Amino acid sequence: GIRAGHKEPHESLIMAATATNPLDTAAQPPREFTKHTRACFRCKLVKTYEQFFEEGCDNCAFFQMIDDRDRVAECTTPSYSGVVSVIDPKSSWTAKWLRLGKMVPGCYALEINDDMPEGIQAEIEERMEGRR
Repeated sequence: GIRAGHKEPHESLIMAATATNPLDTAAQPPREFTKHTRACFRCKLVKTYEQFFEEGCDNCAFFQMIDDRDRVAECTTPSYSGVVSVIDPKSSWTAKWLRLGKMVPGCYALEINDDMPEGIQAEIEERMEGRR
């Protein structure tokens, strides 16, 4: 007979297949860590210039950087310090401390060492107003 608590093998597979993996939504890590990486002014996600150009920002789609070199240059900066890799933002105390708890898993700058352009700051503020 079947013992209490014993699951059929196929039940375990179904449960494993339906479990959500935080890495399914992860931003691609930078393809290289050299002078070509940039950080998003709003969320601090770090990727290469080309990745922002090809994929945009995984957290800030409203910046509309895909296929727009001027937008990538305007919405990101090469001037940042430190990088932290966040795998599970919801359960990571580091992610919470850095206010990255609602961001996609990925690589993030610890600090932006550049002044955000006024136009970008205004866009972010408008977005925040619209959510209230």
